[in-house]
Amino acid sequence: MSLLNKNRIKKLGDDQLIETIARLQTQLANQKMFDQTTIDLSDDNRIADRILQAKYNFLYEEAKRRNTKSSGLGSVITQ
Repeated sequence: MSLLNKNRIKKLGDDQLIETIARLQTQLANQKMFDQTTIDLSDDNRIADRILQAKYNFLYEEAKRRNTKSSGLGSVITQ
């Protein structure tokens, strides 16, 4: 496999990773707003919150480990 193909494949993977992290950031922000307006969260909601946060943390750390670069101005990965 040529270096050009490897770079292209890495960029595709990085782009997908960034998109997923951005989507999870939006979900986390929405969930936090929802949680603040809820008087009593159910156990299912608390578990769903923790799973969402764990997914985000895992993918964020993976992106940092891979030195993922975001092409947008509002990068979801900060160094």
